Amino acid sequence: MDFDEVARGGGDPASVFDRAARALVAAGEFHRLFDLRLLERQHELGLPAGRRHAFDEVDESQREPLEQGYLAACREAGALLVEAGRLREAWVYLRPTGDKTLLREKLSRISPGEDDLDELIELALFEGVDPERGFAWLVGCNGTCNAITALDGLQTQLSPADMRACAAVLVRHVYGELRGNLRGHLNRLTGAPPPDLSVRELLDQFPQLRAGGDYHLDPSHLASTVRNARVLTEPTLVQKALEMAEYGAQLPEDLQYPGEPPFVELYAAHRLLFAATLGREVDEAREFFATQARAVDPAQHGQVALETYLVLLARTGDAAAALEAYAELAPAEGELSRYAPTLLELAMQCGAWERFDAICRERGDLVGYAGGLIARGAKRTD
Repeated sequence: MDFDEVARGGGDPASVFDRAARALVAAGEFHRLFDLRLLERQHELGLPAGRRHAFDEVDESQREPLEQGYLAACREAGALLVEAGRLREAWVYLRPTGDKTLLREKLSRISPGEDDLDELIELALFEGVDPERGFAWLVGCNGTCNAITALDGLQTQLSPADMRACAAVLVRHVYGELRGNLRGHLNRLTGAPPPDLSVRELLDQFPQLRAGGDYHLDPSHLASTVRNARVLTEPTLVQKALEMAEYGAQLPEDLQYPGEPPFVELYAAHRLLFAATLGREVDEAREFFATQARAVDPAQHGQVALETYLVLLARTGDAAAALEAYAELAPAEGELSRYAPTLLELAMQCGAWERFDAICRERGDLVGYAGGLIARGAKRTD
């Protein structure tokens, strides 16, 4: 680095900082550039230059501009590290800003190799930069078993949107495995190229595929995929999940693993949920999950039965009924999981504001009541 060039800035701080920054960028010293930018902001605020100042060590009037300088330095160093392909280092700086866009764009243009695949999966999936892409890499690299284990461990870490994206990857992959194995089995039976049919069509048209209790996929992989698929609503994915549940329901009993209520009969219950999500067998599904929501003890099994019933009602276009079910069955203290619709979301869907207000008053929910007033006001101004 050219120290003499920096010295030519003389006593002009702006010139010194500018020359030093250009020298550090040219040398790829982006971590030191970050330090320089913090020093520059401290100088601008009149703080002593001898050491870095923590936010709680400065006057309140200086705290916000110091924090803004810190975030700006993070963005600059992070962007330069992304451009240089040093992605793990970049995330150290970009994480405090909450900005994943640059890294996601970079990851979308990468074809991972053996040497960097684990690092990229760690960054994309486990660090949450691009969970869908990272999970797809994990499935392709480490296989279904490891991918399911990882996804189960990330349930509380991923947002519902990211969880749905990862579940979609899993459903596509496992459905493809099942369909491919069925077609391979048919080819061995007939000696002819198998037709390009769905899982359901293959099973309907070629019953010999089920003869003798044959199965075409690890039963635990099938069960886990069906379970994870219940967060999905996109019709083509739900159809795949439905066909996998139908396949599972035809397995020998010793290969049908029980689930937790309301999915004790794992495949039969999921088949009803998926069918209703697609607009089929809605009445049967509503009756089944309503019974489960009222019968399952939440102290023993949690709120999955109730949450599934609320989700089903909302998906099938009856948010008003879901509002009433929420009022009847949801605990006044505590919250349901992030996957269940909130009372306010249900009111916004069905417009039953008087009933919403009454429920909030009955529950002493002033925060929810205030949220409803704000939501109605925002809607009127749209």
